[in-house]
Amino acid sequence: MPARLLSILFILFLIGCGPGESRKADQLFNQGKFKEAIAAYSHYISENPRSVGAIYNRGRAYEELGNYDQAEQDFTKVSELDEKNVNAYLSLAKLYYRQELYTKALIYTESALEINENSADGYFLNARAQHQLGYIDGAMESYTLAIKINKDYGEAYLYRGALKIHKNQTRSACEDFKKAENLEVADASAILKKYCK
Repeated sequence: MPARLLSILFILFLIGCGPGESRKADQLFNQGKFKEAIAAYSHYISENPRSVGAIYNRGRAYEELGNYDQAEQDFTKVSELDEKNVNAYLSLAKLYYRQELYTKALIYTESALEINENSADGYFLNARAQHQLGYIDGAMESYTLAIKINKDYGEAYLYRGALKIHKNQTRSACEDFKKAENLEVADASAILKKYCK
């Protein structure tokens, strides 16, 4: 076979197994076609087993379908391939939080925050886990740090306000609830009416 033809076939092979497949999977994911996206990501990963982005996105697709064990496997694989991948640690934390494994969620948020101390999502998830574990002061501090990083983090205001109610700091709690309402957080208006008359 002539060398030129081999070169053309090789280029076509690379294009066929390259980023185009990953983009197709991304499009399927964005369209909410999670099963199809998983199949496309899996095919891409079979050719590119160290593709952190494809593995992570397949994990997200599994998560959207409620296949948490497979999502956990993919997020764990990403954290093994890229030990500095904040999204993998935060996704694991969300999975564990959803499963009410708050201590594990806390551990993974701390891993994420060691990598990126400016992650508002990291502090928010950290606060939620501490809140569930009864670590009120730690949760308060983490909600405050999330807000310091992202002044428009409405859910952080809402949950910090709930902690303030628990600590009998009603006036300050109402300020947080009002801020959450202004940021259009679901249930903020109802909570504001209930506690701040």
